[in-house]
Amino acid sequence: MLDLGFNRRDFLRVGGIGAGLGMTPFSDIAFSQEEDLNVAYNDKSVVWVWLGGGPTQFETFHAPTESVPDPYKPVTSPVTHTNGLAFGGLFQELIKQGDNLTAINSFSHGDSSHRQATHWMMTGHHNPKRENTANSEYPGHGAVVSAVFGSNHPTNGMPAYVKQGKIEGEQPAFLGGAHKPFDPSNKDNLTPRIEVGRFKERKDLLAAFDLFDPNASAQASSFTKIGNQAYNVILGNAKEAFDLDKEPESMREMYGKGGIGDQMLLARRLAQFGTKFVTVHYGGWDMHGNIKKALEGRVPPLDKALAAFVQDIYQSGLSEKILLVVTGEFGRTRLNQNAGRDHWPSITPMLLSGGKYSHGRVIGKSDKAYYPTESKVTPIDLAATMFDHFGIPKEIQRTDQGGRPRYLLEGEGKVIL
Repeated sequence: MLDLGFNRRDFLRVGGIGAGLGMTPFSDIAFSQEEDLNVAYNDKSVVWVWLGGGPTQFETFHAPTESVPDPYKPVTSPVTHTNGLAFGGLFQELIKQGDNLTAINSFSHGDSSHRQATHWMMTGHHNPKRENTANSEYPGHGAVVSAVFGSNHPTNGMPAYVKQGKIEGEQPAFLGGAHKPFDPSNKDNLTPRIEVGRFKERKDLLAAFDLFDPNASAQASSFTKIGNQAYNVILGNAKEAFDLDKEPESMREMYGKGGIGDQMLLARRLAQFGTKFVTVHYGGWDMHGNIKKALEGRVPPLDKALAAFVQDIYQSGLSEKILLVVTGEFGRTRLNQNAGRDHWPSITPMLLSGGKYSHGRVIGKSDKAYYPTESKVTPIDLAATMFDHFGIPKEIQRTDQGGRPRYLLEGEGKVIL
């Protein structure tokens, strides 16, 4: 709950209010002097849907349409679109949005470890030691975006980076704790537990103390700035973005009430209110046995929610603002003796929609054994695509906690779309 005996540390950053308003340790915040962002603030956002566990390419967005022998054959017959898209047969609603979707059929990285592959996808960098170390080393995509544009919206205080569910590799690493993802799982913590007038009086009292400090440092100024952003969330209208009850009942039904439907609707609302990067974790894809039954449980709610999201952003005029990314850590093998599929890091299913890009197409090819054969795409390419969407220069840098300048995009990434 909101600590009403608050002090300056209570309002370091909105992300610290997340996760039950847990406070970020003082030493975890990087309070360097103001850095030139080199990027004009814009209204672009990314919604990153994470199919944790390793989604099967055969039954998601890379379903083969040609006749293939068992045990490669999908357990559900694919559904197709006139533009060449072919999805698993349970994606009956999403395929109808095919004109606004792009499937990547040649995304590959080669790491079959859940933890390492997820870290690679979430950061754009491979850390082969991640299986056995707590050191993330590289910041997650959302933390990078937060570091470029600021941890909060400059007007309404909306957190720049919001997570729905924990994903490996989402942490800010050398960028500092100010860029951790905000966790909205307890949205009641966005509402003051005391009368608003009294809450404002306490804020004014802290401001008055600042006026009497002639030795205020750059660090203190940073504290004040981040604190004011946190106040904006609590006292402004930012908290309304988290309230799904503001949506018409017809919209709730279109997305599917509860679970992934609510998560996707919230993601759209957050992007609409100014959040720059939203992650949605929809796990349960590590299907080593009885994959048909597992898919019948996981796909239909996802199919409904994704179809609703794509339809919504295109009909409401948000499509150029929001780039949708749907993927997981790797793909799956042929059917095993347990009628399931094992880890296959040579192909990872991926679906994209929105942004300034043209869609209704398939990018890349793979052979029948599911190795990329044309237009191979890698995690750094996905990072470069998001940089392009946000208008972030590839050469942009930030200073790490050791005082060393670091490129936020390290590597030769190409724009996928």
